[in-house]
Amino acid sequence: MKVAQHGAVSGQPSSVDFQTRCPILDYLQTITIPTPYGVGPINCYLAEGDELTLIDTGPQNPATLAALRQELSARGLSFKDIDRVIITHAHVDHFGLAGQIVAESGGQVLSHSRNRWRLVDYDVEWERQSEFYRAAFLANGVPLEYSDRVIKGMRTITRDADSIPSAKFAPLEDGDAIKLGDTFWQVVFAPGHASGLICLYDPQTLTLISSDHLLRDITSNPVFEPPLRGETERPRALVDYIASMQKTAAMNIRLALPAHGEPIYDVRALVDARVAFHRSRLDHIEAQLDCCATTAYEICGILFPKLKSFDIFLGLSEVIGHLDILEMEGRVRREESGGLVHYIPVR
Repeated sequence: MKVAQHGAVSGQPSSVDFQTRCPILDYLQTITIPTPYGVGPINCYLAEGDELTLIDTGPQNPATLAALRQELSARGLSFKDIDRVIITHAHVDHFGLAGQIVAESGGQVLSHSRNRWRLVDYDVEWERQSEFYRAAFLANGVPLEYSDRVIKGMRTITRDADSIPSAKFAPLEDGDAIKLGDTFWQVVFAPGHASGLICLYDPQTLTLISSDHLLRDITSNPVFEPPLRGETERPRALVDYIASMQKTAAMNIRLALPAHGEPIYDVRALVDARVAFHRSRLDHIEAQLDCCATTAYEICGILFPKLKSFDIFLGLSEVIGHLDILEMEGRVRREESGGLVHYIPVR
């Protein structure tokens, strides 16, 4: 589900068995289960202690469900034993099975407050968001037939989740402490890939559960989102993402445990590489606006010429994120004419 891919950052260990290379705390286990998406498997984390806690769930998919049940069974556990589910952000590969787990366990779901409506009122929230996306796609130059196709592709993926009962939701905010095992971890709000994304940080072992905020071999898309209910402005995803990366780079992190792929041992080097990549892409997009394109969709076609269906949404998210920064830095101006948004270089 991520568009831009890059090689491993210098200094990362070679690929060997995840468990032997990753010194997980004795109360924290990695559960890697398949997803039907191009991003591949998802790493969920199981924390034993006073309250058995599952961090992320995987999507509501038969193979994912079977694998999660099997992984728990191998540990002498089942869904009914789970006291809490922590959702790092409201994308279906991270929370899709939360409703089923809660139905069987009666447990609680904890996530950032920005994720509330996506988790507790999922179908209504999807319809609200799809109306925003349809209008935004057309305004950014996506042809009508492609816009409907992208919405259809998005809808196919959104079927991999259900709502959780509102009474089972509890909000987490930046700086909150939550006990995993015998240690209090800190909630680190890191918007960008998603506007409600959180990481979890153990200041004793300097370990960060980084979700999709930091991935070793893939750059997380700054996903284009509508305004939250009650808000009028949409998040500027890439602006937020770069700020969040710099926030985590300033922390003392020995090990980052991502939701996809392998652990990260040098967060600062990873962030430096990601920021450099985005700065380079800003220059490339500005050059295309000089010669060849004025809309986000035209830029998307130049950068990602082979994208189809849902991946067009990811490509547009990437492009719009960079255009937001170019506009913020005064390098382009945004003009609307004939129902289209155009981006014009400022000289």
